[in-house]
Amino acid sequence: MIFQRIDWIRLLFIFILHPYLGLLFIILAYKVLKRKKSRASITLSIFYVIAGAGLILNFIQFLARLAEIEIIIYLLYFLSSFLIIFSSIFILIFINIILKVDFTNKKYILIVFFYAIGCILLHFFPGGITFNEYWAPVYSWTFFIVANIFLTIFIALPIIFYSLKLSRTFTSQDLKRRLRFFLLGITALIFEFYGAILFNTWQEPIFRFIYGLLAIFLFILSGLLIYYGIGRML
Repeated sequence: MIFQRIDWIRLLFIFILHPYLGLLFIILAYKVLKRKKSRASITLSIFYVIAGAGLILNFIQFLARLAEIEIIIYLLYFLSSFLIIFSSIFILIFINIILKVDFTNKKYILIVFFYAIGCILLHFFPGGITFNEYWAPVYSWTFFIVANIFLTIFIALPIIFYSLKLSRTFTSQDLKRRLRFFLLGITALIFEFYGAILFNTWQEPIFRFIYGLLAIFLFILSGLLIYYGIGRML
């Protein structure tokens, strides 16, 4: 049976973290939209919905392993992984909207489109993602390097740059405090992305155990801090 063979840290992720956190993110999207339907709030809600859907799909992908239907397992994994990474572009766009950067609808669509293409190409990197005998994803070290470069150039560095610009526009102490919460949430989210890539690459049991426990805290923390930092005041 698959339950006798599976990595228990991964099982903890899939059964405890992913479905409940996915639902939490969708609830946060609803709360943001309920307060106000602006361009910024819709963009932040899209982040929550897409990331939440990716997490829930990963849970469904695990259930598909029970039937051991290879094509369905592959499709669900790639779709869930794509959605989680793709969702991060909406955080970057959200920050730019708050900064009141000239963001036309055409520019918005082009950024989303090209980032989506980049995410798709990343997932089809030759020999990058394989599956072991238990249907768990394993990343090559070459893919690890490529994925980290992609994440750093297109998400981490731009988010840090525009977040620092945003911090200089706030004068109110309350707004600065909220921004600190927001930035802590973003930092936790980026750290989670880097950690997840390493988790699927490095098969070291001690690291996987420590990171497995830490990831639960980081994902919950990131979602709540982003909401209570800036999302709640939209």
